[in-house]
Amino acid sequence: MSLELLVSGIQQRFGYQTLRRASELIAARTTLSTGMAVVDDLLDGGLLQGVAHNIAGRPTSGVTSLLYRTVASMQAREMPIIYLDMGSLFDPPIAAAMGVQIEKLLLLNETALKHALFLIRTLAEQQLPCLVVLDHPPVLPLAQLKPVLRNSPLTLLTLSPQPLEQMQVVLQCRHREWRLQNGDVAGFSSDLHLLTHPFLRSRQLSMSFTIPKEEAHV
Repeated sequence: MSLELLVSGIQQRFGYQTLRRASELIAARTTLSTGMAVVDDLLDGGLLQGVAHNIAGRPTSGVTSLLYRTVASMQAREMPIIYLDMGSLFDPPIAAAMGVQIEKLLLLNETALKHALFLIRTLAEQQLPCLVVLDHPPVLPLAQLKPVLRNSPLTLLTLSPQPLEQMQVVLQCRHREWRLQNGDVAGFSSDLHLLTHPFLRSRQLSMSFTIPKEEAHV
């Protein structure tokens, strides 16, 4: 008797769950595109639902460009966005220039961290598919959020100057060089590093941002 027939007989007699492939215990991963193919390739598809992400980088590293383009990509797919502007750094004109639909963005300015955590927990518990952005939180007690995020369709994305501790996915942008055209700044190049990921090994990728001079501070 073949192994397949033996397994089938056992399942028919004692139930399907008696024997099954171990791979079936691994939950399917849902990825959300950032709208930038080179970043999606680095992340093996994009951001992960139910996971806390961190994009770290200082001004002129490309970190804000990456954030705004991700928000624009999610909006294009009708994903609700809640933007918690903890550092009062959100720039509407630059965000709009990168495709963010300002009129559809739910923005909270200068909210307290405890209020932000309450909102994230509530959205996660309600099983609402959405992207929550935390722009420059002072700290983030991720241990309080991991249990409720684990089985939620909510995606958390944080922005900070330095990598935040205990984040599940960490990307770091580092400025490489200015790009000049006819002696004027036409943009810049950045290196993007994957420091932490629950399913991927850390790796490094060089990516370029080509943006107008007036946006080159992001």
